[in-house]
Amino acid sequence: MKTISLILLLPLLLVAQNQRTLSIDQSIAMALERNPHIKIASEQVNDAKQTVYQALGTALPSISLQGTHIADEKVQVIQNPFAPGTLELDFTMDYQYDIRVSQPLFTGGKIALGALMAHKGLDLVKSQYENEKNNLSYDVIQAYLGVLVTQEFTDVAREGYETAQEFFEISQLLYEQGMISKLDLLQAEVQAANLLPQKTQAENGVTMARAGLKMLLGLDSEVEVLLTDAMTYNPGEYDLDQLKVDALNNRAELKQMNLSKSLSSLSVNMARADYLPVIGLSYSFTKSGNDLDLYDDWNNSYMVAVGLSYDLFKAGTRYSKVKQARIAQRQVNYGYDALKDGILLEVEQVYLQLMEAQKNILSQKKTVGQAEEAARLAKIQFREGTITNLQANQIQINLTAAKANYLQALFNYTLAEASIKKVIGESLHR
Repeated sequence: MKTISLILLLPLLLVAQNQRTLSIDQSIAMALERNPHIKIASEQVNDAKQTVYQALGTALPSISLQGTHIADEKVQVIQNPFAPGTLELDFTMDYQYDIRVSQPLFTGGKIALGALMAHKGLDLVKSQYENEKNNLSYDVIQAYLGVLVTQEFTDVAREGYETAQEFFEISQLLYEQGMISKLDLLQAEVQAANLLPQKTQAENGVTMARAGLKMLLGLDSEVEVLLTDAMTYNPGEYDLDQLKVDALNNRAELKQMNLSKSLSSLSVNMARADYLPVIGLSYSFTKSGNDLDLYDDWNNSYMVAVGLSYDLFKAGTRYSKVKQARIAQRQVNYGYDALKDGILLEVEQVYLQLMEAQKNILSQKKTVGQAEEAARLAKIQFREGTITNLQANQIQINLTAAKANYLQALFNYTLAEASIKKVIGESLHR
């Protein structure tokens, strides 16, 4: 009995495995988890962290250990000045190890500047990572809404086709009763046939929209996606001036450009540091001997030294590097001003799109109601023979167009609201 139950449930289990029920938030979370570009950006953050560790490590002392064992040697032979014969002189030890410690004392600020630049670089990469996640989240929202609107378009196209088919069937009855001509019957048939490609095209649009969404989410093409959210019209209050202020305060691109300005300033100081000397402290300890068993008799020595290095002449390369760093700094400043102007323009464009979509929703919603009432009356009048098939079909076409325009306006408004959040730097993912 259990075996039979399992066999009966197996198809249902397989179908459940190939279905994913997703909201917009769940879709965004899935995309952020699976998208390869996000994974690359995450690894770039990890790489920048290692750069910070390396920069901090240059301020700490470095310690090295070296050991040698002379396996074979030929000693120096000289003539003995005090007696006949020669002398063999061996100034080397068979075993020796050295411990060396070096500590930079002054580098003209290069170490501190390097560490600061590494931290700024890490902040820059983190900001780019968050921006990459926000861009992907927006793409997912757009694709999700695209599936919803194409599904609605398909319903409208199917409804229009079914209505045209209904008119054709009524026309056949009226023709058989002698109430309409053969021409009217053919027109009804042609009208229904003309709407079939639109219905097929709308259905193909749903398939393509679903494929695009599944690609963003990293799902196999065989998986069936069931969307739980719907497009709704919940108008919010938006002030253009406040949106511009929010964008200038929150946009990741401006934060990144500010970090680039800081890095360019540090690069100028780093180039100037070449004019200063480098001072370092070094310590070495050496122990050597010829017999491992007589370690206590080995010789040892040590040395503590302070060294200074300064380039007196570098053929103008230091001056050129400083000048080059200042040129790069000016370029970043110009880029910041251009980016700020571009962001303000982008905010205004999206705001105008939102306002336009809002007006279209209100007008198209009213138009849909009027068109539905007209279509209802047209169906009654067509059955009674008081209007022609051409008039009835035109009224139905007007209803289909009104519904399609309303759906397009609703899609534009919903997407514009997401675009508003994106352009002012608000996070689209949780």
